[in-house]
Amino acid sequence: MREALAALTTRGRAFLAAGTTVTLCAFFLGYDALLRVGVLAMALPLLTALVVSKARYRLMANRHLTPSRVSAGQPATVTLALANDGVLPMGLLLLEDAVPYALGTRARFILDQAGPRWHEEVSYTVRSEVRGHYSVGPLSVRVSDPFGLIELVRTFQNTTPVVVVPTVHPLPAISINGAWTGTGENRPRAFAVGSAEDVTVREYRRGDDLRRVHWRSTARIGELMVRREEQPWQSRATILLDARRSAHVGNGAASSLEWGVSAAASITVHMTHAGYSVRLVTDRHDSESNAWHDRRPDDAEQSGPILDELAVLSHSPNAALSNAVDALVGVSGLVIAILGSLDAADLADLSRLRSRGSTVIALVIDTAAWGAAGEAAAHAPAERLAGVLGGHGWYATPVSPDDSPAQAWARLGAMLRRIGSVRTEMAAAGPGLPKGGSWT
Repeated sequence: MREALAALTTRGRAFLAAGTTVTLCAFFLGYDALLRVGVLAMALPLLTALVVSKARYRLMANRHLTPSRVSAGQPATVTLALANDGVLPMGLLLLEDAVPYALGTRARFILDQAGPRWHEEVSYTVRSEVRGHYSVGPLSVRVSDPFGLIELVRTFQNTTPVVVVPTVHPLPAISINGAWTGTGENRPRAFAVGSAEDVTVREYRRGDDLRRVHWRSTARIGELMVRREEQPWQSRATILLDARRSAHVGNGAASSLEWGVSAAASITVHMTHAGYSVRLVTDRHDSESNAWHDRRPDDAEQSGPILDELAVLSHSPNAALSNAVDALVGVSGLVIAILGSLDAADLADLSRLRSRGSTVIALVIDTAAWGAAGEAAAHAPAERLAGVLGGHGWYATPVSPDDSPAQAWARLGAMLRRIGSVRTEMAAAGPGLPKGGSWT
C-alpha cells in the first residue's frame, strides 16, 4: 500500500489534494453535500492504490537476440516473449527495454487488455557502428490503472549480452602450401601402431592447451609436461596483431589500428573456414586468445573467442613487440602478422621468428600515409619496412589507406604464387643456382 501511494501520478495527487481541500471546506462551512463530494474525490486514489497494491500480476518475459555476435554496422534483432502467467487480466502496460546509447534508443511498447494465459512476441532492431561488448536490458514494466491515478514500475533483473565484433570482410582463397606452413594444408596420418603410453612429451610452454598435459610424466619429472602428439594433428595459424599506440596513427573508426583489427577478424574467419586452428597473439600480457582452441564442428564457435577479444581491443601502451615475439618462441608453422610502424628493435625481434623455422607473412600498414601529415611524419614508409622484413625471410606486403583487407590479402596471395613459381623453376633447373635471396 505504501508503495502504491508513493506511485501516485500527478492526476492522482491532484485528486487527493482537491478532495482534502473540499472536505475541509465542507466541514467548516457545514455543507453536507460538498462533504460527500470531497470524501469521494479523496477516496478514489486511495481505493485505486489499495486495488493495485493487492493485484498480483505474473508477467513473464524472455529476451532473445539474433545473432548474439554481430559485425559493426550490421543489425541484430531483439525479440521479447511476453506472457501473462496469472489468472487476473492486466490493464494498460508500458514496457521499456533499456538499450545502450551505442545500440540505439530505448525500446517502448504499450500493451492493453492482456488477459489470462495471454502471450505475445514483440521485436525491435539494434545496431552499432562501434565494436564492443554491450548489454541489453533490464526490462521495466509500468502498470497503470484505468483512471491514470497510479503508476507502478516493475523491473526484470536479467540482461542479454551483445557482442559487436569488427567488420569481417570475405577474403579470396590463396595457396598456402604445406611446405611453407609445417603441417599446413597437408593432412597428417594417424598413428598406425602404439598406445597411449607411447607418447613423447616436452616441457610446458605458454599457450599450450592444458588438456594436453601428461600427468604421469609431470609427476615423475616434477615439472609440467605436455604431449607432443597434438602438433601434427591440426593445421594451425597464429595471427600476430601489433596494437601499440606508438605504431599506429589516428583514433576511432578511421585509425590504422581499426584497419588492423578488421583485417585480423577477417583473416581469423577465413583461416577457420579453411580448416585451420587459429589463435591471436598481441603485445599485451593479458591477451585471452594466446592459447590454442581445439577445432570444433562449428566455425563460429572456433573463431568466436578471438572475435570477442578483438571487439574490445584498444591501443596498447607497450613500446616494443618483444612480448608478442616471446609468446611465439618455439612455435612452428604459419604466422600471419599485421604490423604498424616498426623500428630497428622491432625488426630484430621479428627476424627471430623466421630463424625458428616458421613460415611468416605480414601485412605492413603504411602509417606514414595514414591520418594527418604531421602525425604520421615520424613513421617509416611501409614499402621500405616490407623490404627489410623480406631480407629476414618474411613475405611482406605494404597496405595503404585505400586498400581493403580483401585487396591486401589478394596481393599477398599473388606474391606467394609468384614466389612459388620461381622456386619451382629453380628446382627444375637443378643445382648451381643461388639459394639465398629475399622476397618482398
